[in-house]
Amino acid sequence: MKERIENQEKERFWNLQAWKLKDIILVSLLGVMFALIIFPIVHFVLIPIVIVGGWFGIADLPFDIAFGLFTMSAVLGPYIMRKPGVAIVVGGLTGLVQVFMASTFSSTVFISGLVQGIGAEIAFAIFRYKKYNWTTMLLAAFGATVASFILAWYRDLLSGLSFDILAIRFILRLISVLIISGVVSKLLADGLAKAGVLKAYPIGETSEDNLDD
Repeated sequence: MKERIENQEKERFWNLQAWKLKDIILVSLLGVMFALIIFPIVHFVLIPIVIVGGWFGIADLPFDIAFGLFTMSAVLGPYIMRKPGVAIVVGGLTGLVQVFMASTFSSTVFISGLVQGIGAEIAFAIFRYKKYNWTTMLLAAFGATVASFILAWYRDLLSGLSFDILAIRFILRLISVLIISGVVSKLLADGLAKAGVLKAYPIGETSEDNLDD
């Protein structure tokens, strides 16, 4: 009997009907908001720095240093909504909006968003979408980092680089994602939840003690 109830709850949890209008609205807002933040930073800050920095041999390291911004929506969204698939949807949507904004990276930014979302999603899935604390958030950030690096390797964007350079790039990217997507996302969401801004979502139903875990 207990097993049947658990299975029914799981089915409802994964069912698309579990996504209410407020969830769709929040996912859309997060996707659009982060796309609007990322697009100008990439095109008007990072790309010019990379162009100038190329003269000094720093290549595209600035992208690794700022990478936490690119994965933030895929980690923040699931922490607030606490439903399966949110990381993938939000990550993909953030990339898709940038495609429509005529991103320099074209449709590849959409694939990047999806893959980073999958990396973050795995962390929440490991805990069966029941544990949302520092461990989960940092693991989600780590997963997004690894996924992005695997995709870059698959796209042959890292070929020709020495092991030392690869290690430096991975460490810089990991630190950026852990701090921005992991730490900042949790602190931001917890602060909004305690202020009552997110009371319509699962995070808003969590006690203040649990938010500080």
